[in-house]
Amino acid sequence: MSSDRSNDEAQIRGVRQRWAFARDHGEWDAMRACFHPDATVCVSWFSGPATDFLERTVALSANRRPEERSKHWFGNSRVWQSGDRAILEIDTQVLGRNWFEGHLIDFIWYMRMYDRIERRQGEWRILRMTAIYDKDRIDPVVPGSLPASFFAGLKLEGPESGIAMMRFMNEKRGRPIPRDIVIGGADSERKLRADAQSWLAAG
Repeated sequence: MSSDRSNDEAQIRGVRQRWAFARDHGEWDAMRACFHPDATVCVSWFSGPATDFLERTVALSANRRPEERSKHWFGNSRVWQSGDRAILEIDTQVLGRNWFEGHLIDFIWYMRMYDRIERRQGEWRILRMTAIYDKDRIDPVVPGSLPASFFAGLKLEGPESGIAMMRFMNEKRGRPIPRDIVIGGADSERKLRADAQSWLAAG
């Protein structure tokens, strides 16, 4: 791999890493700087322009209680690059702690961030941010504190089992899962990859 290519890949990965640190620590200007002005976002609770995503993220964080936390943790990654366009896929865990129906809950979303990243005027930024969801789980902070009725209506089987806990919690909060959410191994992931590769080739 050439030194130029290695440098590009480091910068591409760096955009996502800066985004995560800014998101988890409430550094909103730094988070905003990771996106192009026309960027879009598709995650478990939002699908639309990145500008709206940023506004809602700030609002949600302002209402968070002191004991509630979240962190984005990254693992293996790979980059496909063609000129000023790149796709970054990175293994991700979202680790959170929130109050839910009177119980303090730890949750983990196992997912992959799948980003279209574009270089404009010499700077790499996110153009399209999409999460691919593989599986999830929740655990009470106080072991054994959840009654069996807490999980009434939870569906753990079928093609959308990978977002079972997420759907369960979001819908009870009045935040339905977006229609275009991407689930690992499903047709939605295959379409996402095909569309992204076409975009990359056109660059």
